[in-house]
This record gives sequence, structure tokens and C-alpha cells, in this order.
Amino acid sequence: MLANLLTMAAAAEGGGFNPFEFAPGAAIWTWIAFLLALPLMWKFVYGPITKALADRDLKLEDAIRSAEEARRKAEEQVAAARKELDAARVESQRMVQEAVARAERQGQESLREAKNEADRQLRRARETIEAEKQKALVEIRKEVVDLSIASAKRILGREVDDAAQRKMVQEFLTGVVGTSQN
Repeated sequence: MLANLLTMAAAAEGGGFNPFEFAPGAAIWTWIAFLLALPLMWKFVYGPITKALADRDLKLEDAIRSAEEARRKAEEQVAAARKELDAARVESQRMVQEAVARAERQGQESLREAKNEADRQLRRARETIEAEKQKALVEIRKEVVDLSIASAKRILGREVDDAAQRKMVQEFLTGVVGTSQN
């Protein structure tokens, strides 16, 4: 601006402005005007610019610190999530192993119970068969005794003492059955 004023003043005197022409008076006035304007420029121009640049630097440093803190927290959270995931994996593997072991134990217990029940039923069936066999043998013996007595009565044609006859037939059968079993 001051340079424009000087250019206009030189043009008004009748000559054109030549920047290579040295005028000692103009240089002195230029320096005086610069030195007088310097405090005003410092206060109203350079000061706010410097303050704005310092504020921007502070904001950038704060943003960098915040970003660094956020990155550190994110890394901590990722590490914590990995630990939790690993713990969950270990826990799930443990639970699966326990479930498999429990299923095996239950299977073995069920198999053992089924075998015991089958053995009990088989033993009961054998006992029942044996009881029925003994009952049948007793009935057969009674029938044989009755038939023997009836046939002896017919052969002899007379009445024979039932008690004596029964005793005799039973002794005979016991002797026959005893010798046939040996």
C-alpha cells in the first residue's frame, strides 16, 4: 500500500517509476513507514496468526494423544477379547469332554443295569423252570403211583391196602429213578 502511494507520488511529479532507480530519501521513508507499521502488524496480523498456528499445533498434539490413547485402549480390548475367547474355547472343550465322559459313564451304567436285569430274569426263568419241572415230576410220580395201584388191583383182582401199595410203588420208583440217574 505504501509502495502504491509512492508510485502515485512519483507519477504526479511527472516521471515514471523506475524500481532500479535509487533514491536515498525514498528508502529512508520506506524504512520509517515499515518500522512504524511493524508493531501494528505484529499485534493485529502476526500475533493472531502465530496464536492460531500455536492453537492448531496444540489441537494436533491433543488429537495425536487421543488417537494414541484410543489405539492403546483398542489393543487392550482386543487382548482382553482374545483372552476371553481363549478362556471360552478352553471352557467349551472342558464341557464337551465332561459331556462325553458322562455319556460314556451313563452308557456303561445302562449296559451294566441291562446285563444285571437280563441275568435276574434268566435266573428267575431258570428257577421257574426248575420249580415247574419238580412240580411236574411230583405230579408224574403221583400219576405213576395211582396207575400202578390201579393196575395192581386189576391184576390181583382184589382190593389192596392203598397206603402200603403207595409206599411200595414209591420205593420202587425211587430205586428206578435213582439207578437211571446214576
